[in-house]
Amino acid sequence: MEPKSLSEIFAERAVELRKYIFDQPASTFTNNPWALADAIDDFANQVGHMMIFRKSKVDVAREQILALQPAPRTIVEFGTFVGKSALAWAAILRDIYGDAVPEDVKVYTFDPDAQMVALTREFVKLAGVEDIVHVLQGPGSDSLKKLHVEGKVTSIDVAFFDHWEKFYLPDLQLIESLKLWRVGSLAIADNTDFPGAPEYLEYVRASASGVAGVKYESKSFDTAGNKGPSIVEISTVTALE
Repeated sequence: MEPKSLSEIFAERAVELRKYIFDQPASTFTNNPWALADAIDDFANQVGHMMIFRKSKVDVAREQILALQPAPRTIVEFGTFVGKSALAWAAILRDIYGDAVPEDVKVYTFDPDAQMVALTREFVKLAGVEDIVHVLQGPGSDSLKKLHVEGKVTSIDVAFFDHWEKFYLPDLQLIESLKLWRVGSLAIADNTDFPGAPEYLEYVRASASGVAGVKYESKSFDTAGNKGPSIVEISTVTALE
């Protein structure tokens, strides 16, 4: 028997995760995205290898996002998986704005996998953040172009890259070409140490001369004690031409 592929393993774990979450009282997670995000972390700790954005990494990103001025209104995410990070972004936005989050404050998360999209939509509804989080099926680049054409995304405050590492740089450059950055915007990239995204890192770290008219100040954050890849690269847009 051939060993299972990663996609098959992830699909099975997504089914197990759904059961784990929905076996618990719904009231545990109602209107509480932090509780649901933490429960997904707990499940991942039990089953082992599961490529989610762990709590230690969320804490690093949260600190940077809370410091943004003006406060973020649009977060886009390339790579949804089971929705852990999308729930965290929604929770952070609630931390910033309180219960009355403005209607134009949105998280858009993109994934081509129909199973992961369906599961994340269930979790988003369970946590009561469907007014904030919008889960779109398809390649992130196509989804972002469509949102831009429709006038739904005209500026990006935070972009999170957690899909196939080979697409990190092209998708960052797409944001640049659509002129969606503002000074102060954050590009947050996971797994830059493993499997690694060397071209992306070279790009954001070499922009002191203004690559593509955008200058970044980039920093690696090592989340000590994190299981698996531990580095989160956070790049701040410091200038636009």
